[in-house]
Amino acid sequence: MRVANIIIGSGPAGVSCAKALLAQNRRVLMLDAGTELEPKNRDRLVNLATSPPATWTGAASAWMRDPMQATAEGIPLKLTYGSDFPYRSMHGGAIVQGEGVNTKASMGKGGLSAVWGAAVMPYRQADLTDWPITSADLAPGYRAVLDFMPIAQAHDGLETDFPIFKATQAPPLSLQGAALWRKMCSHEQDLKSRGINIGRARLAVDFSGVAAPGSCALCGLCMYGCPYGLIYSSAQTVDAMLEDHNFQYLAGQVVTRIDETSQEVRIDTTTSGGISNTFICERMFLGAGVLPSTALMLQTLDAFGRSVFLKESHYFLLPMLRLCGVKGFTRGNLHTMAQLFIEIMDGSISPYSVHLQAYTYNDLFDQPIAQKLGALSKVFPWSTFLSRLFLLQGYLHSNHSDGIEARLEREAGTNVLHLSPLLRPEATVAIKKVTAKLAGLRGLIGMVPLSPLMRRGEPGRGFHTGGSFPMSAYPSGLESDTLGRPVGLKRIHLIDSSIFPTIPATTITLTIMANAYRIGTLALA
Repeated sequence: MRVANIIIGSGPAGVSCAKALLAQNRRVLMLDAGTELEPKNRDRLVNLATSPPATWTGAASAWMRDPMQATAEGIPLKLTYGSDFPYRSMHGGAIVQGEGVNTKASMGKGGLSAVWGAAVMPYRQADLTDWPITSADLAPGYRAVLDFMPIAQAHDGLETDFPIFKATQAPPLSLQGAALWRKMCSHEQDLKSRGINIGRARLAVDFSGVAAPGSCALCGLCMYGCPYGLIYSSAQTVDAMLEDHNFQYLAGQVVTRIDETSQEVRIDTTTSGGISNTFICERMFLGAGVLPSTALMLQTLDAFGRSVFLKESHYFLLPMLRLCGVKGFTRGNLHTMAQLFIEIMDGSISPYSVHLQAYTYNDLFDQPIAQKLGALSKVFPWSTFLSRLFLLQGYLHSNHSDGIEARLEREAGTNVLHLSPLLRPEATVAIKKVTAKLAGLRGLIGMVPLSPLMRRGEPGRGFHTGGSFPMSAYPSGLESDTLGRPVGLKRIHLIDSSIFPTIPATTITLTIMANAYRIGTLALA
């Protein structure tokens, strides 16, 4: 099959590049493995969404809640609607192996956006000092993405460093979130003088329910999957683009080989049933996610046995205890995504920003606490403690983070991507400084860190990973140019985080999308 432009992958990068090409009236074929939610759970979801929200508690939603567990280390694997379909592999793709790392690829429709936390922020220029492009180059892509992705955000103190590009309305706050927000706002200038900038969370969520059965019911099920589908997944954009006669989506295709000639790109795929196909295009855009994209590019460049180095924004969890509780605290009538963003800009910790997302109660808090308490859980003052408990999810810039070494080998006729951790003491030092700084701000933020309960993720755990073929103004070796083309290739463009030179601390997905849109806009010029 021959087509002008082929995109590999239906994740955030793939749909953003497709939107850019379609805006130029270009024809696009999207090839995707495209695993989806199993029919049984899809039927359950339809039944739930068509029932009154008041009936969603207990047994009605147990099928999507019970399979996902939490421990003191966090959530081992975040599911969506009780399913692991985003992580399921299909025959034909490279096998990923490694110890001491904790990251996964996705062959699901929508990629990892099927299971993400929906937090979005742009990168600020001060965190892009190693990039050959600037935040100004990304700005048109940010604006374009926010025209098709729902967003809940409003003007606040973060806007100077992190533009919002499109103002809507901030997400609602839980009672706990509102109490913390009031406390921090009353000391906003003092906090800013100490290198702490605060703002409401920015979420890719359609709280109004414009394109869904209803508006947000504040049911508290966000961590498991929204019954109304209000949390954005790029699968929604794939479905919307099917209305464009220039767009075609073909699922069930696992790319096994890519070859470029001076005139075209040849793409070989296989299906789950073992059927082989070949597609020919003038230009190909690879957005399969950092692990599959890395494996495919190493194969294409015949770089078996050569190491590439994945950078990551190191991830950690820090429980915080407010000095006073919240009257009327309940376990319902709230969303359970991030409530607030806290940006630490303190040169004594890092020359780059440290990003924190504040979470209030969700029922996954109960499991690890009960495990720690054992028999004492029966007499534990749950309501009092939970009304004071916050969880900060933190990220560091990749220049102060652990990393991952990746190497592709051919073993028994199969491509195997071996991953191994690259540990850096800078990450430990930076996290200790963050914890100490928060402890010193107890009077301004009204809470203290529970330092002994802090947990660091293994490399890759936060899924803010990339940089295997970093962009460079003057690429050499296994680097890419500013259009995502690895050295020696002219018609193949990497469009996901595999081309990020560094990984700043703030959320990664919005910039993946903006950069993919930028490449899609410029590649055919």
